[in-house]
Amino acid sequence: MKLWQHADRILALAAMLGWLAAYRGFAAPSVPEGLVAYRAIYSVHLDGIGVGISHLTLKPGPNGLWICHSSAKPNALFGLFDSARLEERSRFRIRDGRLEDLSYTLVEPGRSARHDQGVQFDWRDHRVHAYVGSQKKTFPLRTGELDRLTAQIALSRDLVLRGHPPKVFRVINHNHLHRYRFVANGRRSWRTPLGIFQTVAYQRRSRKGATLTFWCAPTLYEIPIVARQTRHGHPTITLHLIGFQRLSSTPINQVLGKVTPR
Repeated sequence: MKLWQHADRILALAAMLGWLAAYRGFAAPSVPEGLVAYRAIYSVHLDGIGVGISHLTLKPGPNGLWICHSSAKPNALFGLFDSARLEERSRFRIRDGRLEDLSYTLVEPGRSARHDQGVQFDWRDHRVHAYVGSQKKTFPLRTGELDRLTAQIALSRDLVLRGHPPKVFRVINHNHLHRYRFVANGRRSWRTPLGIFQTVAYQRRSRKGATLTFWCAPTLYEIPIVARQTRHGHPTITLHLIGFQRLSSTPINQVLGKVTPR
């Protein structure tokens, strides 16, 4: 199958692979609610071939809210064959020391709205209102339930506060409630345009034979340096960190380049 026929799957995974929001590293000073505002850039590779770029931004919003925005698009060559793009946005707050999700949207500009997704968290009535295209679903909302972007922020927060992920995350995705489990699985050094980082691998295995691995760097706010999906042991899609900017401090120039294991 030709590469461009994978475009929607590649970019969907690039967004889903997730960006573990960050809370420590580089002797970072304490900040309100333990969150650090930043922007990260990743190159997206399909079976070792670069096919696109993905951006993630985490920043504070009005009235104590936080906003996480993720976007993915094909590179110039790949875009000749497929114009697939993805835009994801989550809004959340910290209440009583816990991350509380408020809303989530996913759109694919230039494509049919039947692929759009959204989740509204109604904490007053304890209801979740979700949709995929024209299909809508409402079900009870329990404490700790998240969308797929804020779940990754919550994972990073648990790594920082407790040194390990919780036993299970309850995540609302595609109109269904899923249970995600991450386990630590070794350490690895990665060489990047920003320097060499020591990382810890966190993995989630699915019943369909896919494994999702994040190599997270404690010295760079616990964000993933590399994220990879393998299927039956064969790497399919990989993201490499190629740029980083701390938004709450003096901006640094984005450095782009190739990421290789040491």
